[in-house]
Amino acid sequence: MPEEPTPEPAPVTVLLTPDGEITGWSDGAARLFGRTAGEAVGARPAALLGPAAADRLAAALKIAAEGAPWRGVLPLPDGNRHVACDPLTAAGGRALVLLTVSPSTAANLELLNEAGRRIGSTLSLGPTAREIVAVTVPRFADAGAVYVLERLLADDDRPAAEPDGSAVVRRLAVAFADDDPRDWAREFPVNEVIVYPPATPYAQALTTGRTIEFGGGAVQDTLARRTGRLLDGLLDHVSLLAVPLVARGRALGFAVFSRKRGRLPFTAADTALATELAGRAATSIDNACLYRREHRTATALQASLLPAAVTAPPGLEIAHRYLPASAGVGGDWYDVVPLGGDRIAVVIGDAVGHGVAAAAAMGQLRVAAHTLASCAFGPGEVLRRLDAIAQDLDAAQFATCLCLACDPATLRCELACAGHPPALVVRPDGTAVPFGAPHGLPLGVADAEHPASYEQVAASLPKDATLALYTDGLVERRDSHLDAGIARLGAAIAASWSASLDDTADGVLEMLADQRDADDIALLLIRPAPR
Repeated sequence: MPEEPTPEPAPVTVLLTPDGEITGWSDGAARLFGRTAGEAVGARPAALLGPAAADRLAAALKIAAEGAPWRGVLPLPDGNRHVACDPLTAAGGRALVLLTVSPSTAANLELLNEAGRRIGSTLSLGPTAREIVAVTVPRFADAGAVYVLERLLADDDRPAAEPDGSAVVRRLAVAFADDDPRDWAREFPVNEVIVYPPATPYAQALTTGRTIEFGGGAVQDTLARRTGRLLDGLLDHVSLLAVPLVARGRALGFAVFSRKRGRLPFTAADTALATELAGRAATSIDNACLYRREHRTATALQASLLPAAVTAPPGLEIAHRYLPASAGVGGDWYDVVPLGGDRIAVVIGDAVGHGVAAAAAMGQLRVAAHTLASCAFGPGEVLRRLDAIAQDLDAAQFATCLCLACDPATLRCELACAGHPPALVVRPDGTAVPFGAPHGLPLGVADAEHPASYEQVAASLPKDATLALYTDGLVERRDSHLDAGIARLGAAIAASWSASLDDTADGVLEMLADQRDADDIALLLIRPAPR
């Protein structure tokens, strides 16, 4: 016959007076606390629950005595448990409080649910690791820490352990339940790189893929061998778990949880819960590592494709700035192409999206634009041919672009626009006007049967003005119209006016610092040189 399923444990109930005297004691309470009803009735909670739980329960009873229910967590003998205090009125109008202790399985499910809600809210390694210890300390453990393989942070895909079986890891987060954890934090600093020998529980958890239980003596011994110091209070942590963090069959590091003397050691159920928590946490850490790797790849790719230096021809000054977004590298790009007779072509654009795909599209378009401009095609023709190239890129990619050709001797410019924010001419008195061409379609939007056309217009740059070319990250805001952002840019250029165009560029970015991080920013300032 099949085995009967294990029945779900029933909640434990205790009846108390508002001032804390126990008047009722269930069989479940007798099993949980190891006291019979005869021993418990008439006693005070401090004698049965311990001072920490009794103090918190006294505050809860006060709330219940005022007629309001209370829900929270108490540190009971078998660990932290969810507890409810509900006011009751007995026969004769006597006020009582019903204390209900949820089964540990219910508390574990609640902990897993909370972990699912809180862990992985970002794609950054540090915040993800801090979320893990914040969920588990002090609810599940008195201390917790997350360690990730150092080679993983260097994008090295070799096996987790070193050839000799040791583990080289970086501590990404640590938390302590103590009221003043500063001393502990000094001994276990975040971002410290540690080498754990093969015999330590930490290295064994990595190499075996199993959760290892051990005592505080192993921690003290490891710390003493590594630093030559003994840490007061470390031996109070009598029960510890080293839990491997494994995702997609690969070990990423491990988490460590500990409980101090006076709290029940970790049980088999606790080990299973810690393993489940670690599995969920490892998925979030793996996602953060993948994002980190892609971000670094895209950043390196974009940095290699942007011009390292821009040479201004005689008669012009040029300042250029690029700021990547913190959320993900985008497709902003620019270039200054020398033409014959000191003339130059200036191209600025923005490939839609973020990440490697956007950076790759940006690189292809920039190289193509540089080649087309250097062949002396006019701005309108450059954009027309770029549009044909963009249509052959990934179907999800399109881009905006503005192309300008300028003769420093006459300050005469020709320009065309493919869906890009307009160039801006700013005078020292603060007057700012668009220096633009009619908007054509963004690159890559049209098709071969209906090619886009880009009107090319001519205009002269005033001798005392600054011409600004930029991407939408510098002017676009969710809470205001694009025109308002362009007006802000014009005001920032006028307010930052300096004899040094580089100082002007730095001043603009400082005044518009609130635009940073959300999107990439590219800015080129062009000004006639003093005669």
